[in-house]
Amino acid sequence: MDTGMGGAHRPPCGSGPQDFDDLAGRLERCGKFLMYCLGKRRGQEKILRILMENGEISQKGLQELLGIQPGSMSEIAAKLESKGLIVRGRAETDRRKILLSLTEEGRAWLARQGEDYVRKRRAELFSALAPEEQQTLGVLLEKLCVDWEERFERPHTFSREKKYQKEL
Repeated sequence: MDTGMGGAHRPPCGSGPQDFDDLAGRLERCGKFLMYCLGKRRGQEKILRILMENGEISQKGLQELLGIQPGSMSEIAAKLESKGLIVRGRAETDRRKILLSLTEEGRAWLARQGEDYVRKRRAELFSALAPEEQQTLGVLLEKLCVDWEERFERPHTFSREKKYQKEL
């Protein structure tokens, strides 16, 4: 049986204890890829939206607005700057003050995050699966979520909203 891994044969997940680790690893890998492809990385979109609404803002002001630590804010700002989404500069009146502003590339990135884009991107991400397979995957994932919420006493923060049920 070819699994698409260079012709190597692998038993189905769940055959033994190590296979459950493999299954969890695959789910985690898929989750990370979804987050990457849909641009939902730890508040980066929120930061960009704040900059879009407010224009230039001090790094300290943004950090206080978000309620995060200075080191975390510096790290996030550096990442956004390295991606070309924001620019950091110094205030003319106080050179110690770091100012953040959105670039044109940052504005374009935000524009691509609209609902239509995300819906098309999600469809593209699952296009390798036939419609029946997509439906089966949706049923299996929902079954896992319901079970995990009940057994691990987590609040229902991971429950799908009604609008997502239609997309599966």
